[in-house]
Amino acid sequence: GEAAAPSTTAAKVARPDGAVTWTMAQEQNLDATFPPTCDTETGLVAIPFFFRSECFADVDDNGGATAPGVTADTIKVVAWIPAEDDPVRALLLQRIGFDGTNAELRETYTGFVEAFQANYQTYGRTVELEFLEATGTILDPTAARADAVRAAEDMGAFAVLGGPVIGGAWTEELHARGVVCVGCPGIGEPEPTVFSLPPKSSHIRAHVTAYVTNRLAGGKAEHAGEALQGEDRVFGRLALGMSESDERSAELQREELAAEGVELVESVLYPLDPGRAAELATAAVTKMQAAGVTTVLTQADPILLPAFTNEATKQGWFPEWVLAAAPFTDTTAFGRTFDQEQWAHAFGISYFPPQVAPEVNPPNQLYEWFNGEPPPVEGSLPLLLIYPQVTLFFTGLEYAGPELTVETFRDGLFTMPPTARAVTQPSVSFGDQRWPEPDYTGIDDMVELWWDPEAEGPDEGGIEGKGRYRYVDGARRHLADEWEGELQVFDEEGAVTTVEDIPADEQVPDYPSPAG
Repeated sequence: GEAAAPSTTAAKVARPDGAVTWTMAQEQNLDATFPPTCDTETGLVAIPFFFRSECFADVDDNGGATAPGVTADTIKVVAWIPAEDDPVRALLLQRIGFDGTNAELRETYTGFVEAFQANYQTYGRTVELEFLEATGTILDPTAARADAVRAAEDMGAFAVLGGPVIGGAWTEELHARGVVCVGCPGIGEPEPTVFSLPPKSSHIRAHVTAYVTNRLAGGKAEHAGEALQGEDRVFGRLALGMSESDERSAELQREELAAEGVELVESVLYPLDPGRAAELATAAVTKMQAAGVTTVLTQADPILLPAFTNEATKQGWFPEWVLAAAPFTDTTAFGRTFDQEQWAHAFGISYFPPQVAPEVNPPNQLYEWFNGEPPPVEGSLPLLLIYPQVTLFFTGLEYAGPELTVETFRDGLFTMPPTARAVTQPSVSFGDQRWPEPDYTGIDDMVELWWDPEAEGPDEGGIEGKGRYRYVDGARRHLADEWEGELQVFDEEGAVTTVEDIPADEQVPDYPSPAG
């Protein structure tokens, strides 16, 4: 069935002037005119997209040049793309299916921007999309800062989409220059311009603490290797640590678990130094074993984690590996690179949704509906790294109202209702809608998953192979306060590797395609 028009319940931040929704117009009997792209049966934008927004009314005057990068007719937006020859791109992004050429990335971004430009309310302005190709690797902070200066000063961006997936230099430089940054890596002080999609560390800790407390603590290590199965669970933590904030987060995780009566007996932070992988792994595994750890909360990176799992097998130690929402370790492509004897004991939580079959994947469907052909960049995860940036930006424009500034964009997103709950996509919110403090990170819910070493099929890059993640209960997602109940991992009943059919409550209307 179709989704009902979203609620416009007011948050503490006031909605910007001039941002009039369909619901407001109906409830207040306003004399408002809506674009022809509004479905007046539902009050939602008439596109076949489950996460489409409510309709917003037209205005007579948008205020003209309201901010740097904004005129009465245009909004300058710059999309970041990685260097074509970046070796880290091949090591990290291409492994998860992000293997399009930069020309294909440009075409995909452009196709999504044009789809939303034609259907969402932009108050008389057209988004001028330009591209900035990184001048260094994803790991090069000096190049990232120089690129950010170019986007802000030379290209005159009001907003930037995306950025290097590791490190904060790019985001910090844009933030210092007052440029809106959508889908950029998060930073400690994002106000008022930085809107990231992955959950912030405190939100991840809330999920981990709730999951461990409700589903693991006080039980036996039943999913460990045979030697540990009868033991009471003893928890350790293995995490990538590249900064003082990582060290502080590790200590906070220990404190938050302790407050729930769960002791973390060992915590290992390690640097991202592939040249020392064997040395780091030996030290970490030795410490965990000496502490009697049966269950490892795993927030490691996917590049060095193979060394840790290989070393654990070498030492004959087979703990439970509890995925604790570390990005990319929860992808099938990387899961196959970990020692499979070890990873047969892996389960936990992830903010990534499962793979979705291309023919039913919402962004695929939307792109093809508007452009008449599938996006050049395909795959659930690659598209999840591109199209939400565009969707979020255009939704922010609607809620910001006609007087577009950094502040109205922020206030718009803060008053946007949380996006619908679904299995194909995470639910996203900003502001204080779901968290007590102002939230500049989007994804709020997570899914439970486990590694099935016998499952066969494609990884995120389309490579057929053996070993895949399975998602519990049809990939149903949980907010941080929804982790009550029994552990359901290593049970194939109801667990999916890929979403093959869109659930009934995520179906969308069949609007006529502009592409014919």
